[in-house]
Amino acid sequence: MKETSNNFKPYIIEGFVGPMKSGKTSALLKRVDPLRFDPRNYSYVGIKPKLDNRDFNSRTFEDFIEWNYLGKAEEIFGLGKEFDLIVIDEIQFFDEEIVKVVLELQKQGKNIIFAGLDLDFKKEPFGAIKELMIHANELKKFHAICTECGNPAHYTIRLINGEPARFDAPIVSIEGESEYLPRCYKHHKVLGKD
Repeated sequence: MKETSNNFKPYIIEGFVGPMKSGKTSALLKRVDPLRFDPRNYSYVGIKPKLDNRDFNSRTFEDFIEWNYLGKAEEIFGLGKEFDLIVIDEIQFFDEEIVKVVLELQKQGKNIIFAGLDLDFKKEPFGAIKELMIHANELKKFHAICTECGNPAHYTIRLINGEPARFDAPIVSIEGESEYLPRCYKHHKVLGKD
């Protein structure tokens, strides 16, 4: 086992959560960046769910990680066994097994660093993120800027063809023109929700 440092924290789960455009991925990249220059040669692997197929990963920070896109959480075991740090972006899109996977990696002495949406467009915990946040040893919650008023935004709205999505819409949408934007409490809307 390699020694603990500011760059490598064995047995530690670190999380960055918040709404869209809040800087989660940038914070994750900033956290991992020093590893590229650390003479102790800590190894890391970047993992994303296949569901996240955007052609960019960060809006404000150089993305130096070669991302591996996986379909199921348990596939991380095969990929991550040789690495000191397991870096997982958009973790909310993985299946419920992601919690067991992260806890097993922690037991193996890995340093797990994840980023993801804490709430879906309905303002409900997104996938297994609630449990992951509970297990995180270090957790930073971010906010964005509301696209309506400029105030702090803690929520993500989904617009379909310019209109707020309905409460009964699927969590992940492929219908119409979907757009996800950060919103404050006042300007967040979901049609059909009390």
